[in-house]
Parts: sequence; C-alpha cells; structure tokens
Amino acid sequence: MSNNVSQALLDIYVAPKQLFNVLPEKKGWSWFPLLLILAVNMFGVWYFYSGMSPEWVVEQQIAQVAHSMSPAEIAESRAVMGQMADKTGIISVAAILVITPIMMAIMALYLMLVGNPGQKRPYGDWFALAVWSNMPGVLNMLGLIILVLISSDPNLPLTTVNYLSLNQLLFGLEPGAAWYTWAENFNLIYLWIAGLFAVGLHSWSGYSAAKSALLGSLPLLLIYGLWAVFI
Repeated sequence: MSNNVSQALLDIYVAPKQLFNVLPEKKGWSWFPLLLILAVNMFGVWYFYSGMSPEWVVEQQIAQVAHSMSPAEIAESRAVMGQMADKTGIISVAAILVITPIMMAIMALYLMLVGNPGQKRPYGDWFALAVWSNMPGVLNMLGLIILVLISSDPNLPLTTVNYLSLNQLLFGLEPGAAWYTWAENFNLIYLWIAGLFAVGLHSWSGYSAAKSALLGSLPLLLIYGLWAVFI
C-alpha cells in the first residue's frame, strides 16, 4: 500500500493498483505529480531548444512542410518563422503550462463518464487518477533531456522530441509520406498511460480486465483509428 507521496511516486510505475486503492482518500497527493509533470516537461522543452540556433529551428520547421509548398510559399514562411524562431522554446513552455492541465481535465471527464456506472465517484477522484496516470510522461521527458545532454551538437532534429514515436522506432518515414504525421505523433508512452487508465478503471469500477483495457485505450483507438481511416 502507498503510505506516503514518496512511495506513491514509485508505486505509479511498479505497483499502480496499490496507489489507486488509497488515492480517493489521498487526492491531495496529486498536486505533487501535477507539479512534477509540469516542471519536468517545461524544463525539458526549454533545455531542448535552448542551444539551437534560430536558423536551425526555421530550417527544421520548413522541412516538415516544404513538400506541400511552392518555392514562393517556402520563402514567405521562412521569413515569418524567422521572426519567432528565437522564442520557440518560451512559446513551447507556455503551451505546456496551459495545455497540460486542460488535457488532464478532459481525460478526467472521460474517465468519470465511463467509470462512474460501475461506482459513483466525484470528478476530483478521476482528475487525480488522470494526473497520476500521466506520470510515464515524466520518464519520457527525462529521456529527452538525456539525449540532449549527451549530444555533441545542440542543433538536434526537432523530431527528437518524439523519439519514442512509432515512426522513429519502427517506420522511418519522411515528411510528405502518407503515414508520416500519424506515425510521428503516436508515442509509445500513450500505451503506458492507457494501461494505467485500465488499472484504475479495474480497481475503481469493478470492470473485468478486458473491459477496463478496452475503455482505457478507447480514446487512442478512436483518435488514431479515425485518423488512419482518413489518411
């Protein structure tokens, strides 16, 4: 059983059911992972961009869209991007600060909607579950920080952020390929998060393991399944 926050921060990775069993009575603990997720992600993204030259950032951004643009459009986009390139890190940090709590709130709403038929719980319980279930993202960002730290050149490809994507791990597709954006955006960490959703639903709602796994992964199946249909 998770007896304190320090143990809970370990249990979410190795024994999540133990944490989820006590979480309804310990929702106040959830401020720690929320702040940790924000702090690590904000620092990691800032550190990733901090050593890059503005020119490199612009060329990397252009490389992602050049396949669908004319030379004139590329030149115009390069000029616009150049005005903001040195602020990319700050903008990205601000986006994390705003978007992360919103995404967790949406995840919590989904979990409440699918989980409450089994056992009625307040929204705060589900928000706590959503926050803790996103802790694998901390390991993902720590991995990025290590990649930047050991790199001899700070001008890394911008796609390094997605080093655990299906594209970088398996497919190696180039920008412009039909499945590139889909595969580049599918991060394997999402599967871990979905697995934690499933553990939480199984523990709190009394669903079978199969139903919990289906409901935990349903957002991924819908988002990437529908996306794949329209590629």
